Amino acid sequence: MNAEPSSTFWQTLGTAPVDDLVDAKIQMHWAAQILAAFGNGLLESKPDDSQSNLGWVNSHGALRGHPTLDGWSVGLRLADLTLLFLTPKNTIQTEFTLHGRTLQEALDWLRITYSKFSGTESPQPFVLREYDMPSHPVGENTPFQINRGVAFQEVGHWYSNADYVIRTVSEKWKEASLIRCWPHYFDIATLVSLPLPQNSGSTGTVGCGMSPGDANYAEPYFYVTVWPYPEKDRLQNLTIGKWHTEGFIAAVLTASDLLSNGQTETQAERVHEFFQKSSEFAFVTLGISPS
Repeated sequence: MNAEPSSTFWQTLGTAPVDDLVDAKIQMHWAAQILAAFGNGLLESKPDDSQSNLGWVNSHGALRGHPTLDGWSVGLRLADLTLLFLTPKNTIQTEFTLHGRTLQEALDWLRITYSKFSGTESPQPFVLREYDMPSHPVGENTPFQINRGVAFQEVGHWYSNADYVIRTVSEKWKEASLIRCWPHYFDIATLVSLPLPQNSGSTGTVGCGMSPGDANYAEPYFYVTVWPYPEKDRLQNLTIGKWHTEGFIAAVLTASDLLSNGQTETQAERVHEFFQKSSEFAFVTLGISPS
């Protein structure tokens, strides 16, 4: 079951043009690699690489990595692109604003800060994994730039809202994983895995998540995945959202579709209904039912 601190209310979306979110999202994606480097450098390596994944902490408006054995962790406050060095009690010990700073400066700060407050030297400098990352000057050690602060706040709202609604929908599923953000893809999601009744030893999965934008959609979108993929002719019409069928099959609700009716007071209800109905269809299609 989900056990991370959760968001408790909906942040209105649409405060910044969708096109303005692209640069903010990519800079955040690169900044999240700093948190992943902390986990990869100090935590036990897991077969699924989960030592590097992140959760949402609403009290800080931040993504946060797993804590070390002595309780220290690192967060990334999205609204102003600031690194947070967090105590074992999840309070802010100190912080580092990324605006005007480079990735290497941030990694150096993190190593020095961890040693200072934990009293333990990191075994080696923190380094970034060589993921297939979106191209951006910050990846070449150019300083981060927050030129449109409202765009960073807006992307932060997408993560906060995703944590809130996914948790609301999935809290009744015992098999639901923790809601986590994976630094490679930068989406945030929960996944339900259950044995398939018709195939002994095979597993079906249903995922509920949010991507801030990727190669498929430049804008943020909510999604529900189903595996194994159903046949395209078996896909039911969706009252909210649409089916993505090129390269993968998933129900998606893009920012443009969500915001098109202009009724901000119904955003949370529409996203909740999207997750609820799309996931119900996915479970029925697979012939499985979460407990």
